[in-house]
Amino acid sequence: MSEGKRYAPLFNLTGPLDLEAGVDTEKYRQFRWENILYFIIVAHIIAWTLLPYLIRYNLPQDAIEASMWGQHFEWGYDKNPFLNAWLSALAIQLDNHAGWATYFFSQVSVGICFFAVWSLGKQMLPPLYALVGVLLLEGVQYYSLHAIDFNDNTLELAVWALTTLSFYHALKFQRAKDWLSTGVFAALAMMTKYYAIMLLVPMLALLLRSKIPLHPRKLLLALVAFIIIILPHMVWLASHDFITVRYALARVVREPNDNYFSYGILFFRRQLETFIPALLLACVLIVGKKPLCLSPRIQLAAFDKQFLLYLGLGPYILTVVIALLAGIQLRAGWGEPLLSLWGIMLIAFAQPRITPARFYAFLIACAGLVGATLTGYTLAITHTQLATSANFPGAKLAHVITHDWHHTFHTPLYYVAGSRWLAGNIAYYSSDHPAVFVNWDKNKSQWIDAEDMQLKGAVFIWEVKKNEKLTPELARRYATLGPVKIMHFPWLRTGSLEPIEIAVAYLPPQLTVMKLL
Repeated sequence: MSEGKRYAPLFNLTGPLDLEAGVDTEKYRQFRWENILYFIIVAHIIAWTLLPYLIRYNLPQDAIEASMWGQHFEWGYDKNPFLNAWLSALAIQLDNHAGWATYFFSQVSVGICFFAVWSLGKQMLPPLYALVGVLLLEGVQYYSLHAIDFNDNTLELAVWALTTLSFYHALKFQRAKDWLSTGVFAALAMMTKYYAIMLLVPMLALLLRSKIPLHPRKLLLALVAFIIIILPHMVWLASHDFITVRYALARVVREPNDNYFSYGILFFRRQLETFIPALLLACVLIVGKKPLCLSPRIQLAAFDKQFLLYLGLGPYILTVVIALLAGIQLRAGWGEPLLSLWGIMLIAFAQPRITPARFYAFLIACAGLVGATLTGYTLAITHTQLATSANFPGAKLAHVITHDWHHTFHTPLYYVAGSRWLAGNIAYYSSDHPAVFVNWDKNKSQWIDAEDMQLKGAVFIWEVKKNEKLTPELARRYATLGPVKIMHFPWLRTGSLEPIEIAVAYLPPQLTVMKLL
């Protein structure tokens, strides 16, 4: 008996098994494909948590910003709702500013996404095909390189996928718990980033067009859960002049001279380009002597086809259409949660014939691509001659300034005022973890008590070469600001870059000023 014939039933899950081959067919039917998935998820989380933690000197920019917000439990912040900031605060509590938990939370978001996509896919396809649909996502940089930075886009990977899975269960099984979880996860998606509306609109469209009978009370349960979760943020938003909405709208305004359709076309193209490595991995599944596609084909239920099209392509198409009609600016990274169902869709509609040889080749190709990505990222960080956040001397900057403040005033550093990046690094890496007066703007840092800051003092900091400087209005408002000090901090790992030139001025604590008087 050939090895190919012996193991063929393991992969021929849609047709009759070869009973004459002497194979324990029941054993293969009960093969636990999820064990392979669990191994891959755990390996992914470990690899992409440890690597950046070991080779990066500094947290990424968005992670620094979220940690700055997370110091203060608010129902919203000037750029985003609250979920990302709150989870960043939890990560800091877990690792005491070591940084590994922030990277870990990013990869947990990816792992949750993989598990949710698998759970959805195996209800439409044989488990092997659902597994392959998930593994294809290893070829998409949104689930590896882009997911290093724990930000709203990375967190959306988890909450979008959970919302999608819960919605599928709610429509298919009509259980109250599924409608409740749909409302909860949809609300959490919105409290991660308003862009989640691009998922909710296709959900509503499918809800209206689906022929599945609905139960008003269960729908109401989802709606009530959704409102309860987002209501505190909405109240906060109204009391803060809708600052988060105004920021979001400002971000999509295109430059006056830009082509009206350029950003929509570019966004459309870049999402497809991002999926190309996954397509190349899928090609491995059709190389060989056997027919390319299954025969007979898996008969997808009409509802499953409709669900995949609405939820898999709907958010992407809706985003592109709005961008084209409104002529707004889009950034490719905003599409991070859009491709989660594309692997399942590709397998569901192409239905390649997965033989043992093809599957093993596919696993080898996936492992090779992941290994190459990990190696490439390591080399890019450790050998770059560019100014990158990974080699920014944030800890050194925070230590020097905090030590100088302690030596000068003999009091803890409670406040630091400046850009999100510079001041945020001091807030994260300083042993005092001061509150950040973001860009010297109270609207962007609602947690700042102006009187308390005057009483306890603050470090004002800016980067000279970026043309940052104190305005005359700020100088008048903080008349006791001391003389400006210029400090230089070399980049880590590279000697080809000019040192970072930092300007620092101290607002003395009032107690110190009174002693001097």
